[in-house]
Amino acid sequence: MTARTLAWTGFIAIAAFVLMAASRLTLLDPVENLTLNITSPVQAVLRDATRPIADWVNNLTDASGLSRENKTLRAENERLTNELARAREDAVQQQNLQDLDSVRRQFPNDTFLAASVVSRDSSNVRSIVAIDRGRSDGVKEGMIVVTEGRSLVGTVTKVLDGNAWVTLITDPKSAVSALVQESRAEGVVAGNYNGSLNMEFVGQGAAVKQGDFVITSGVGGGYPPDVVIGRVSAVQKTEQDLFQSVHVDHLASLTNLDRVLVLMSFEPQRLEKP
Repeated sequence: MTARTLAWTGFIAIAAFVLMAASRLTLLDPVENLTLNITSPVQAVLRDATRPIADWVNNLTDASGLSRENKTLRAENERLTNELARAREDAVQQQNLQDLDSVRRQFPNDTFLAASVVSRDSSNVRSIVAIDRGRSDGVKEGMIVVTEGRSLVGTVTKVLDGNAWVTLITDPKSAVSALVQESRAEGVVAGNYNGSLNMEFVGQGAAVKQGDFVITSGVGGGYPPDVVIGRVSAVQKTEQDLFQSVHVDHLASLTNLDRVLVLMSFEPQRLEKP
């Protein structure tokens, strides 16, 4: 080891000893304070400059969490809303069935012949269908046809050996004596070219409201009484008119009939004036 190396080694050892002693005797506090005084403002500036970025990152993280939470809440709200709507619809349908059972004609002694619809009139002028039952099955002109739910469909107007044509109540030539089940207001349900139903000749003073059942009255002998035709969908009154305008919706879709029942035990009576 050279003299220069020994000198440097000794200097480093002495310097280390002095620094350790100064640290214990707090001789370096002014130096530390000076360093802090110099660096603190710089750190404060850097901290203030970066705070918006940090806040933005934190807000972004919070917003992302809130977005996920809101999405979850919206999905849950939609699910609960749908469940409530289904529950309300079930309640309405149940009430409708109870109401329908209270007004539907009971057929304890009647006999029916099931039939399938095999053809439909393709024009917009007539509302008629053909069924796969005819003269050989005992079907006769004037017999009443109903749905499987016992709502009125129409009447048999032409009979062949193995088939028959049924004129629907929505046909423009159809007219059925009817009454409003709740108020007993009488009128005539007639078909239209657009396939809708109107109850005509209902007096302005008659109590008719939306949702009322319309049933056959049996007047005239062409139809048995108490067969459900439909429900009132709208009522219009004007002072200058003698009668109300009552719109009726059929309980089934007559444009999509697949199966029907022919009422075999009812013989229509065409009453003639004396």
